[in-house]
Amino acid sequence: MDIEALQTTLRTFAAERDWLPFHTPKNLSTALVVEAAELAEIFQWMTPEQSLAAHADAVLREQIADEVADVFLYLLQIADHSRVDLKRAVGRKLVKNAKKHPPVRTGLPAGTAAASAIETHVLVDWENVQPREDDIRALVPDVTDVWLFHGPNQKVDEAHHASFGTRATPVKIARSGKNALDFHLSFYMGYIASRHPDARFVVVSKDKGYGPMIEHAGELGFSARQVGLGAPKAAAKKSRVFSLAPVKPVAVKQPAAKKVAAKTSPAAPSAAAADASKPKTAAKLPAKDALRAGKVASAKPASNPPEASGSAHSASGKKIKGLAHVAASLKKMESKPARQAGLLAMIRSLLATTSADPAIQSVLSQLIAGGNVSIDEKGAVKYSL
Repeated sequence: MDIEALQTTLRTFAAERDWLPFHTPKNLSTALVVEAAELAEIFQWMTPEQSLAAHADAVLREQIADEVADVFLYLLQIADHSRVDLKRAVGRKLVKNAKKHPPVRTGLPAGTAAASAIETHVLVDWENVQPREDDIRALVPDVTDVWLFHGPNQKVDEAHHASFGTRATPVKIARSGKNALDFHLSFYMGYIASRHPDARFVVVSKDKGYGPMIEHAGELGFSARQVGLGAPKAAAKKSRVFSLAPVKPVAVKQPAAKKVAAKTSPAAPSAAAADASKPKTAAKLPAKDALRAGKVASAKPASNPPEASGSAHSASGKKIKGLAHVAASLKKMESKPARQAGLLAMIRSLLATTSADPAIQSVLSQLIAGGNVSIDEKGAVKYSL
């Protein structure tokens, strides 16, 4: 915009209508105040949030544009008639303001410069994914600013994002908790949007919980989207999946057979002694004692290996849903077990079986073999469902 040419146009416009005698700095500044009040009237009864979203309404946006233009034109005429060089005045004032109000802290957005390019802020859920600078640039080629949200005990190596310089900002959340990092990230996105309404926003995470927030931002007129990050399955297996020793079922210690004999009535010791010398069959013993003595043989095997279709058998021999059922349930869960013990307990619950059932370990082994689950040497579980 050529300010001097615009001021000449305004002088000509006023002269053609015989307005120049009235265009004194005093009258023009009064008119400027009136136009500023008309601009304020548009937002008078709006909440701060409504005023930020007002431009999404085409009619309101046109009204705002008209009043902003009136204020600007009167300001140009005041500068013209007061012999103020606007370019030099603005430059000097910015330097004075910087000296008068030094920054409290660096790294936070400082506002939108009229001449600057549109910024693209990438907000990384570091608890969910840990991209390096090359990963971020591949996902978002036009990235200008990176915000790395991490837990209190997580470490972020700033050297991995050195190419962004001061425009890469680690943000440590106040404390851990369910969805704590998600809320921090959402708050910062709203804060940055309030200072940079024209900026674009990209959330890097595989967490589907950001969906409603991003959709709402789009409804308010902001450019926001989410991208995931993941390596091909073959590479993931090679670098991240650790070998897992099979979990052996806990053996139930069987009481000695003599304890069964000890339960014989003390009233007839001789009869008990005589009976003890005879071989006893499982049919003559009470079911509970026969089981403890190991005399009863199950008509069906205790467990069968899962079939190719993904079904498994419980300890009772009842055929139930196995691998497919567990995988489908895990895929639907937003909060999955983080440790191996918790995952095994969840599988046991889904299979409706006992902790000693080999089908539990068999299903877990198939999940690992299929690349759906990986467990490190410390028992931490990662999912690729």
